[in-house]
Amino acid sequence: MPWNPRVPFVRRRVAAWRRRADEPGELLYVALGDSAALGVGTADLDASYIGLIAHRLQRLAHQPVRVVNLGRYGARTDDVLDRQLDALADAERTWGRPADLVTHAIVADVPCFHFGQREWDARRISRTITDAVRAAGLALAPLHRVTEFRRGWGSFPDFGWDQFHPSRRGYRVWESAFAGAVSRRARELCADVGGAA
Repeated sequence: MPWNPRVPFVRRRVAAWRRRADEPGELLYVALGDSAALGVGTADLDASYIGLIAHRLQRLAHQPVRVVNLGRYGARTDDVLDRQLDALADAERTWGRPADLVTHAIVADVPCFHFGQREWDARRISRTITDAVRAAGLALAPLHRVTEFRRGWGSFPDFGWDQFHPSRRGYRVWESAFAGAVSRRARELCADVGGAA
């Protein structure tokens, strides 16, 4: 990553997520993505959408969760395909089994432009992603739809200091897009171990 004023923050954030990956957990949650996956825009890992998803999974599955965040600042789809999927396979080999939950949000920190050609492009891309995810039988987090409803001046607090990445409040909105799929997965995991959600 070429140097810019965010570089020191991003390096500290990546290091913090690496330390978090060393914490014990019965369930393995692997996050793929970009700067939003790293939680840029908030000072607290637990306030990022990845942290919030991990807490939801742990609360509903009644098991501690190990979080491996493979997000990369500035990542695009080719980064996920070329680097992050290999790193996911490495994490699963290290863990000795497949991840219990994998989330992927790329270029997601601009899910809704609210106006003009960029919004129409975002809608078109969102429909394409929705169709592909459903065709593959995967769970969809309707991030564009969730953020699309939060338009205008009222959404100003949803953004961090750079007015690009989500804030603590904005990441709660993002996590709400994942909530249904994560809750369903937690119930499946409880059923796998004979528990009840």
